[in-house]
Amino acid sequence: MIISKCLDEKHIYTAWRENGERKFKLEAFDPYFFIEDGEFRFDDYSASRHITRPFKYIKGDWVSLQGKPLQKVVVEKASDIYKARKKWNKTFEADVSITNRYAVDKIHEMPEYELRKWYWDMEWQQGGEHHDEITTIVMYDNYDKEYYQWAWFPNYEGEQPLFFDDEKEMIESFIRVMVNKDPDMLIAWFGNFADIPKLLERCCALGINPMLMSPINRIEGVKKTPNGLVFTKGESGFSPVQQPIGGRITLNLDLAFERQWNDSQRGTLPSMSLNYISEEVLGKTKLVSKKFPDPNEFYRRAWLEDTETYLKYALVDVELMVEIDETNFCSEAIISLQRLLCAPFESCFYASNMGSIYFMRNATWKAPTGDKNIERQDYEGAMIYDPLSEGTNGLHLNVAAFDFAGLYPSMMIARNISWETKSNEPTEFGVNILTPRDFSETTREHTLYYKTDKLGLLPRAVLELKTLRNEYKRLMRQAREAGDSKEEVKWHNNQMAVKRLMASFYGIVAYQGFGWADVDLAASITASAREAIRLAAFKAKEMEV
Repeated sequence: MIISKCLDEKHIYTAWRENGERKFKLEAFDPYFFIEDGEFRFDDYSASRHITRPFKYIKGDWVSLQGKPLQKVVVEKASDIYKARKKWNKTFEADVSITNRYAVDKIHEMPEYELRKWYWDMEWQQGGEHHDEITTIVMYDNYDKEYYQWAWFPNYEGEQPLFFDDEKEMIESFIRVMVNKDPDMLIAWFGNFADIPKLLERCCALGINPMLMSPINRIEGVKKTPNGLVFTKGESGFSPVQQPIGGRITLNLDLAFERQWNDSQRGTLPSMSLNYISEEVLGKTKLVSKKFPDPNEFYRRAWLEDTETYLKYALVDVELMVEIDETNFCSEAIISLQRLLCAPFESCFYASNMGSIYFMRNATWKAPTGDKNIERQDYEGAMIYDPLSEGTNGLHLNVAAFDFAGLYPSMMIARNISWETKSNEPTEFGVNILTPRDFSETTREHTLYYKTDKLGLLPRAVLELKTLRNEYKRLMRQAREAGDSKEEVKWHNNQMAVKRLMASFYGIVAYQGFGWADVDLAASITASAREAIRLAAFKAKEMEV
């Protein structure tokens, strides 16, 4: 599902498909945050140097973690919140993006449908008279199941329908097809860093309106000036998860693949180049020109001097992307996570976004606004096992291995570790956060306690998600036994989405400066994990013959 803020910052655009046809909705939505109920009410705020706008205050039943009543503060535009919140020393949820806010308030279920995906790549000239000009664009449409290739050449006189004698005509044709076919998702390798910025830069340079690519006429980094449109991002491009084209999802396939690779714990990839990943995963490599085997020479000369190989090279790049995604289900894994969270697509990559949306939906209180300038607090982290100091180095035969199933989430449950369960009185759920990081004797203690009367939000969330994941795994096995590979992949992606969400919980509480961060919780989780590992190791030592 597509969730985008509109250019006026007063409306949210959502889009989905029914029977393959795109449906959409535009809805007015007021940006807001919270302050404590007793705080002074200012009349207005400075939206810019010359513009002031009025605040609107709303009473409600909102409370902080400490149970203090809160009131809602409404501003006119989402971009106003950063300045408006500075009127008060303490605010709540003033760091929540407008699309995340809308998703939490308005979207409680996402329809399941097949997104129309465009896999695409471009080449541009390096050096010479046409330096930096886009020479060819390749696209694969998963609805058509066809590849399309645009190209241009000086003085072209052929009859190929998508070949031109002018870069501008080529790009205009590409945009017309995009508008006509209306894809939901644009998938590229390092696309936010390279292809999208280059396309926007060339559109502005050639007098082409790139806003045509956006169903809501909003593209980040494109600014209107007296001399026409200019692209302001330059070589910096966009972040890997940013959504620069309003109304269309953009996915860096390299990021989605890397996440999946890391989740599978197959080690660190030495390179994220398409050539390396293709060879590692598919056993295939990018096309190499016999005439220009040196890549730099190829990019400078092959467009006009080895044209057939040059065009095939661009096509193969897209073929590799399609095969990587369709065999590893990288994009579908993110889409499954999006449906689970009911969140904007860009919020399904990093722990801070995933966890905050989940807890905003489930907490009975509002989290304070994050402060990146706070003084960081140190706490003890994971175990550090040194075979030399423990005397375990050397050759060992008949070795048995075991693993903790979800170590950190399990510790959250075992000790009822959560924001609202912290106790000033000693309880059975005590954690010595100074538990050693090795197998030395415990010599220091600083115990934190957690309540035992009621299950906290954090362990409750873990238990609910564990149950959900087990159900998805059951459905996956059922589909496998029935020989339904499509259903098996669907439920595999769903159970992995749940796993990723659970794995983000520790990152949330450990991310200091973030609204949901809590050093006490982070220290308690890592200390409990160290204690569990130490107990298991001591038990193993007792079994030594």
